[in-house]
Formats: sequence, structure tokens, C-alpha cells
Amino acid sequence: MAQARSIGLALLALAAAWLWLLLGVPVASGLAAAQGPVAGELVFTLVVFGGLLALAIGIGALGGVRIFRSGDRTGKALFGGIVLGSAGLSLAIGYCALAGTAQWRATAVSGPALAIGVATVAVQVLAEEAMFRGVVQPLLVRAIGRAGGLLLAAAAFAGLHAVHGSGGGWPTLVNMLLGGVLFGCLALREGGIASATGAHFGWNAAEQLAFGAQPTPGVGAFGSVFDVELVGASGWGGSDAGLNASWAMTLALLALLAFVLVRMRAPRLSG
Repeated sequence: MAQARSIGLALLALAAAWLWLLLGVPVASGLAAAQGPVAGELVFTLVVFGGLLALAIGIGALGGVRIFRSGDRTGKALFGGIVLGSAGLSLAIGYCALAGTAQWRATAVSGPALAIGVATVAVQVLAEEAMFRGVVQPLLVRAIGRAGGLLLAAAAFAGLHAVHGSGGGWPTLVNMLLGGVLFGCLALREGGIASATGAHFGWNAAEQLAFGAQPTPGVGAFGSVFDVELVGASGWGGSDAGLNASWAMTLALLALLAFVLVRMRAPRLSG
């Protein structure tokens, strides 16, 4: 009975997330269209991902899942995740540079807009991690075990991005699956979502706000410290999907995943 209830709640969470994105994105897009570029991005994110976060908290409470855990390791896990995610994105950009698809261009940076961008990315990744690694994965792990729960949650994460994402076909689906597995492993290792949220934030913030590699071409509404344009072979980022549909992202995620898996096998040190 407990197993069936956990699976049922996980399915409820996924159905609610899918339905919310289906209904909420058009509404948020309409609200954002009435704003300027920076305010529009902020409004869109608060509506869509704020709603997703609320759903995660509500369904987590129904399932008795603690999404947010306090403790003296939370800050360390969050910081370590940010370092890991930003290092992985930098590695992906490095692969693109070796493949000849990364072109560096000048860009203007607005401090206030960039700060709003940091907050916007934080809301987005927190909502996604709360839903998938904070609710869906623990419920599935409770029902079918660690490996199965992690993989199914990662598959659901990839599937939702495929339906509501920016295209790129099966390479994007593979990369989203690898990202889901990576974040899932971090959540299992730490026993919470701090490290996974940090890694997700580090990757997205570095991609959008540090390197300006998403969107491509150009930079987003918040600007970017650098502007790396990915031009050329689509397998190395030179498509509308950018890094998401690239071998560069695949290789970088595999490197991060190998590092995390080695860490998961190593004994934990106290203190």
C-alpha cells in the first residue's frame, strides 16, 4: 500500500507539473509581453516556476517528503554544487572552443540587470530541483529503490524538457537525461537538494550570465559578462538549441557524473 501511494503521488506530481506548464506558460507569456525585456523575463519566471515550486511543496507535504533540509552542511553543499556546475559548463565551452565553434564577442554588462538575472535563474532551478529531486525522486526511491527511482526521475525531467524545451531532438533529450542523473546522484549523496540545486544553478548561470552561450546567437535580456557565440557544426553547439544539443555538453556531463560517482563510492568524512 505504501509503495503504491508513493508511486501515485510521484505520478500526481508529474501530471500536475505537466498541466501547470501547459496552462501556465501561455498566461505567463501574456503577462511578460506587457513588460520590458528584463521585467518580462522576471515576471514569466515568477509565474511559471513560482507555481511549479508551490506544487512541489504541496505534493511533498502530502507525501511526507522533506524538500528543504537545514543543517550545517547545507551551505557547503550548495557552494560545492555551484562550483561543480559552473566548472562543467566551462568545460563544455572549452570543448566547443577546441572544435572551433566558440567565437568570443564584446558585450555590455548592466549590473542591476545581471543581478536580477541571477535571482531569476535561482528561482527557476530551485523550482525544478524541488519538484524532481525534492519530491519525485524521493517518492520513487521509496517505492522502487535508489537506482530505479533516480533513473525514472531523471527520465521524467528529460521528458518534460523535451515537451516544453527549446528543441534539439534526441541529443537534447540525452543531455537532459544525463543532467537529471547527475543532479539525482548529488541529491542522493547529500540527502537533500542543496548540492543538486547549486550544480543546476552553476551550470545555468554560467551559460546564460557569464558566457552568454544561451540564447544563441546573442545574449539574453539580462546581459552577460562575456558573449560566446556558438557557430558552425550543430553537434558542437552551432544550432538554435546551442549547448543543449551538443556533444560538448554530453562530454562535460559525463565528466561531472564520473567525478560524482567516484565521490559517492568514497567514504564520507565527518567534520
